[in-house]
Amino acid sequence: MLLRHRRLFAVERAYKVAASMTKPSSDRLMTLNQLSTYLHMGRNTVLKLVDDKKIPGLQLEGEWRFRRGDIDNWLSTQLKSEHDDFEDVVDGMQLPLGDLMPQEAIIHDMRAPDALGAIEELAARAYNEKWLNDKPWFIGSLVERETLASTAMEGGVAFLHTRSRDTSKLKRPFVVCGRSYEGIDFGAPDGKPTFIFFLLGLKYDKLHLPILGRLARLTMRSPTIVARLRSTTSPIKMRATLLKLDAEELSARSIPKIAHRAPAQPVFDPKARLRQIMKLNAKRLFEQKKSDEADAKEAKKEAAKQKREAARKQKAETAKKVRASKTSTVTAKAKKAAAAKSSEKKAATKSSTKAVAKNPVAKAAETKKVAAVKKPAAAKKPAAAKKPGAKKK
Repeated sequence: MLLRHRRLFAVERAYKVAASMTKPSSDRLMTLNQLSTYLHMGRNTVLKLVDDKKIPGLQLEGEWRFRRGDIDNWLSTQLKSEHDDFEDVVDGMQLPLGDLMPQEAIIHDMRAPDALGAIEELAARAYNEKWLNDKPWFIGSLVERETLASTAMEGGVAFLHTRSRDTSKLKRPFVVCGRSYEGIDFGAPDGKPTFIFFLLGLKYDKLHLPILGRLARLTMRSPTIVARLRSTTSPIKMRATLLKLDAEELSARSIPKIAHRAPAQPVFDPKARLRQIMKLNAKRLFEQKKSDEADAKEAKKEAAKQKREAARKQKAETAKKVRASKTSTVTAKAKKAAAAKSSEKKAATKSSTKAVAKNPVAKAAETKKVAAVKKPAAAKKPAAAKKPGAKKK
């Protein structure tokens, strides 16, 4: 309810602003502030759209200027989907099959070996011809429909379609027809292979139900029709056969054929423009929210990374301190052991000195030993120094 009141307030405000402004010509140039007022958007939002080249504009002497006609054309383009009026869709009972199935929609020699391959091959043809906006969604919807109940009928024909008609996923209504030479096991009630496949992408129930009924009637009214379609020798002949059968079906029901009307040209509507502006704002806010969430996630990731790095550094410092403590402990023990050993040595020397002093014989021997050590080596004359042949006089 609150959102509804806000929207009503925005509409009233837009009409007041439009009434207060004189109607400019299509060639009148608007400034950035005037454009933001005209579009009911913030100045920064408009500037961002201009910088992203989403809004047409030109620069004069370093300032942005905008033509009213260009802005209206841009808004009309944005509002194209708003004018896809269901009332303008031609009734499927009055629409010729040729308008929905051009020559490119015929696959005369399908290569798929199984049911899933057949679905993918038919959808790929529609996507390659740019009749589809979202191929994965379309294939998924077809597979989902086939899991509920097979669309294959007795006689070798299948009518593939989705449960829901999402107009935003399809660019235009279409029917793709494919033929398999060998046939594919598609879950038909009679247990026989399926040879002819119709893929329906008709976008509206107003088209889907009548076209599906017509195709079922023209292929199932006689057993020879499937045989005729299987025996065609080219895509052109196959399409011609289908269009001829469709014309006969229309004539039998006395339904006049009319040419397919061209799509209605979008008409500029201030209310629709306002709705589109609100959609653009909502989209912008959603994108900004997504960006903020991504930034927050990245910041959280970075914080966790920094926390892990700090913990790793702290662990490394703790290990370093422990190693240093162990080293100092070992050094202190080694010094203490060396000091104890030196002390023991000194004590032993002192004890032996005391023992020598008390024993006179030991003291004399010690003195003689010390004198022998101190005597010069030159004073000693070895007996071997005499000549071997010398005689004693």
